[in-house]
Amino acid sequence: MRRYKLLLAVMLLLPAIVFAQAKVGTAAAQFLEIPVGARSVGMGDAFIATANDVSAIYYNPGGLTNLTRREAMFTHTIWPAGISHDFFAFAMPVDRLGGVVGVSAIALTTGEMVERTVGRPEGTGRTFTASNLAAGITYSRNMTDRFSLGLTWKYIGEYYADVQAHSWGFDIGTLYQTAFRSLRIGMTFSNFGPDITMLQSPYPLPMAFHFGMAMEAYESGPHKLTVGWNGSHPNDNLEKFQVGTEYWYNDMFAVRAGYKFGAWDADRYGVGVGAKIPVSTTLFKVDYALSEMRELLLAHRFTLGVEF
Repeated sequence: MRRYKLLLAVMLLLPAIVFAQAKVGTAAAQFLEIPVGARSVGMGDAFIATANDVSAIYYNPGGLTNLTRREAMFTHTIWPAGISHDFFAFAMPVDRLGGVVGVSAIALTTGEMVERTVGRPEGTGRTFTASNLAAGITYSRNMTDRFSLGLTWKYIGEYYADVQAHSWGFDIGTLYQTAFRSLRIGMTFSNFGPDITMLQSPYPLPMAFHFGMAMEAYESGPHKLTVGWNGSHPNDNLEKFQVGTEYWYNDMFAVRAGYKFGAWDADRYGVGVGAKIPVSTTLFKVDYALSEMRELLLAHRFTLGVEF
């Protein structure tokens, strides 16, 4: 157990070393920082220490060990200006490996855009598109009865008209169940990897350290109220914080709310609802979240999940 405590201490200290020379607004592949699940967005993304469904692949790979059956999910986000953000993930326990394995993909796409130049500001008659893609594989396992560890490796690509850039990165996450009631502590390092080069200029990935705590503040009969708190230290901005709650009635219907403070440019709060629908031995999950984007108005997220 001592070595796991040492690992936790190292993870807490590393951000101060790694990001000591951080510069605001210098990282590429910003689509990697866009939240992927309606459930977590409804909680203000205070999800690092909750992460008990397949979306843990993105938020905290260490939480993927909460899965006892195969689970898949798909999230579609309607962004302003005709931009779409989609996420897919699938994970399953594998006894031979002693843990849980999963795959995931994130895509950010635009519609056709008119090509404009200095000489032809009204358009050249041609159109182009822009898109981003990340695809990864995850492995997570319990190291003790209270401590789990997960790792995700992912390919990262950015495509703008006839210009492309490629790189790779990895996330490492831990989840620790304390001996105090249901208190959980989660930590994640995300997007660690080599620079991505665009037009012969290298740019770092949006690396970040995330720390979170969560617990059931009230649990009695059909009622369960979870509260969570997150703190993040990115390499291209100042610190960010989130608080959120999730209320379940009879483990079938959920209401969520969360708020963000710190160095958030637009996204400030999220609200959402969710439901679980059992059909024979299959459990369907439907979630919706609404987040306020200030000048960009509102963003809607829809998630469909299935556990089987």
